[in-house]
Amino acid sequence: MEPIDETPETLPVEINPPTDLQTSNPKEGSNSNTEIDYTAWDAAIVSAITSLPTTSQTSRSQQFLSTHPTALSTFRSTLSSTPLAIPLAPFQKHPTYLLRFLLAEWRDEELKTFRTDLSLIISKSLERIIATQKWRSGDDECWKLFGHKDMDDLYNNFTHPEEKEEFIHKWFFQGFYGVDKSGHPVHYELLPNSYHEEYMTPLIIRRILNNEKTLRERVLRYNPPLGVATQEQLSNPKLGVTWILDARKISMWVVPQVYKTMTGMISYSNKYTSAHYPEQGYRAYVVNLGSVLVSLYNVAIKIMPAQTQRTTNCYGGREVLDEVVDGDVPVMFGKGGYKNVEGLSDDEKRRQWEMGDAGPWVEVEA
Repeated sequence: MEPIDETPETLPVEINPPTDLQTSNPKEGSNSNTEIDYTAWDAAIVSAITSLPTTSQTSRSQQFLSTHPTALSTFRSTLSSTPLAIPLAPFQKHPTYLLRFLLAEWRDEELKTFRTDLSLIISKSLERIIATQKWRSGDDECWKLFGHKDMDDLYNNFTHPEEKEEFIHKWFFQGFYGVDKSGHPVHYELLPNSYHEEYMTPLIIRRILNNEKTLRERVLRYNPPLGVATQEQLSNPKLGVTWILDARKISMWVVPQVYKTMTGMISYSNKYTSAHYPEQGYRAYVVNLGSVLVSLYNVAIKIMPAQTQRTTNCYGGREVLDEVVDGDVPVMFGKGGYKNVEGLSDDEKRRQWEMGDAGPWVEVEA
């Protein structure tokens, strides 16, 4: 879910992060200079989870690994002897990365039941990673459209003209900001009320880049390695993101335009996110829909991926945000910020940089 026609009367102020902040964010593979014992890390996570009382094993990760305690180690061993289009990067060896693919195949969506055969789960998870590495290597028609040869090239070299970035922020504001009460990163979106075909590809690229940064940096930050992680962190792996989608700008009069934008994003989600970024969404809250649009949205959501349907909740107002996020809500999404569609304040943009929440793309002058 992701982008309006309005030209802002006042464009957001561009904030350039201080030099010291530009290098303060955790880097992909920051532990790569130290040999990591992933097998021991896998075992520590499983041990921490299985030591919990059954009633405390509430997350899907906890339930899966308590049911299949050898899944991580077996999957890792299988991967080590499997030819891939490109080798796994350091962040892809992280236990939570492997766990994403296992969880994605735990449930048989056609039969609407959980698979019990671990060898089948691993086999299907392996197929997913093989396909993902092929896609990442540049073997897909999308890379020509994106103008980059592969994922590393896109992530490291994508640039975005400043004027386009400003327009997209106004048309379809979205960005990471802080964590929720459960410690998951929060991604805020102000859903658009118009459609702009020429901006759909830049929007999709930006979503992919943010997905990628979540894997390369955010997940590593919230799931530190063995020897650093606390018992609570080991027993409660954080894989996905909490999505806040604010529909305050949407009315019955703009539903056709919104439909075009949303179907474009759903198509992208099915093709890229579901396939190559499984378990990216921890949960989603669509707020400020109003009673009529809540009913419509509950119908529309049925065309979304099954996991998205299970983890998405729709609300007429915004009160649920106060329950989900511990008071650290951007002003534009807070109480009294209903008419603010200008984006984050200067201080909030600075905090994004300090916390490593800012997007990975490089902005250039128009």
